Amino acid sequence: MKKFLFLLILLVTALPASGWAEEERAALFPAWGENDKMGYINRAGEWVIPPRFDGAGDFRGDYAAVSIYPEDFDPEIGDPWELDCQGVIDREGSFVLPPAYSLAAGQSGDYFGGKDTGVWLVYRRADYALGVDEEGEETLIRTPEYGFFDVPSGCFSGLKWENVWHWCSDSRLIPVMNEEGAGYADRTTGEMVIPCQYFSVDPSNFYEGVASVAYVDEDWNPLDFFLIDETGAEIPLPEGIHALYASSASEGRIVVQDEKELLGYADLAGNVVVPPQFLRANDFQDGYASVLFPEGDWGFIDRGGKIASRGMICDDDWWGPDYANGAAVAQTGEDNYTAYTVTGETLFSLSRTALNFKLLPPMKNGLCWFREYSSSTGSRWGLVDLQGNVVSEAQWKLGDFEPADFPEGLQLVMVGGKWGFIDETGEIVLPLMYDRAYNFENGLAWVCLGDRCGYIDHGGDWVFSWNAEEEE
Repeated sequence: MKKFLFLLILLVTALPASGWAEEERAALFPAWGENDKMGYINRAGEWVIPPRFDGAGDFRGDYAAVSIYPEDFDPEIGDPWELDCQGVIDREGSFVLPPAYSLAAGQSGDYFGGKDTGVWLVYRRADYALGVDEEGEETLIRTPEYGFFDVPSGCFSGLKWENVWHWCSDSRLIPVMNEEGAGYADRTTGEMVIPCQYFSVDPSNFYEGVASVAYVDEDWNPLDFFLIDETGAEIPLPEGIHALYASSASEGRIVVQDEKELLGYADLAGNVVVPPQFLRANDFQDGYASVLFPEGDWGFIDRGGKIASRGMICDDDWWGPDYANGAAVAQTGEDNYTAYTVTGETLFSLSRTALNFKLLPPMKNGLCWFREYSSSTGSRWGLVDLQGNVVSEAQWKLGDFEPADFPEGLQLVMVGGKWGFIDETGEIVLPLMYDRAYNFENGLAWVCLGDRCGYIDHGGDWVFSWNAEEEE
């Protein structure tokens, strides 16, 4: 019987890298048992939930998604992804949602709403049925079949809607959709709070108690966007000022637009704090937001609208400079990036003659990833510090979801088809020898070496492993 490793590549619950004595038995890791079933071990490699599942994902808070196949299902022939056989268990291994659904947790390395703060999208494939349209052609009819499982509260909403906007925020409300449009349900009860009545294409989440919504015309095109609070009450804006599609509040400010389509910022009560004057306006972070001036240069303003810097040239006139951890990075030429402080001081420039050259803003450790690409080697990543010194040349291939922030001080890298781990100086700490691997979380990393898969610690020692060779 095949051991479906796709369920194991999900990341495990993230906790701080220190204080393991208390946490090593709290963190749970999905693992294969000798009976070809999956269960959960702790950081010491001891079984906590005995292996009895056909598939097991990572724990999100106090819950994990697991699979139990029907008795007549043959995994050598059938596709488990086509089954409604997933449910949710608690830390005792008891089902809180029976294995009768399909669950989705996220994509591209992101979880819907955050690992321990978000949701699972819950649905049933079997609720699809063939029908016939007016021309006599067969068509696929969708009945209300989507719901959500809220990780923090443990609430299952039931299958009530045609869709759920699962990229939720940290609000208690989550966008849901039916034939009337988008509305909002309470994540902790599953009950509707604001009726489905708004424009439903990528509906706005609530951020800091505010959402941007619009009604639609007879052709389902959105009318003017406006702001509502979590009761559904409209937040008044001055005459001639409108909200924006999918705009989100940040640090007490939300982007608004005037009749000339210039952008500014309002507070959460709808008062215009920064009058519309910019071509682009991004969210606030650490007290600053990047804006594009009508003259074509970028800069940063504070929450009151005071200009902290301007004059930055950025080839990306849509998103502007990337900003993180006190520094902004802008592409200033085909082969050049420049890093600035929010006050406009130039930190360094980095030039590389490579296809798809890219520099990322700094991580918390003060290092920036940069990428070079060639048709023969693909993407390769290196490291540069905030003085512009190259710490590591572009030689590393990183994981499926691009760079991490050196979780637990180590970063997974690959050269020549083999994976290993480097530290923040670019030195190899664990040898490049693994066939597959994922970054460290909770003190362990999932790796495969030949037919052996399992978990290693920071020293590279196996904590728990199993034979992953497929059995005929």
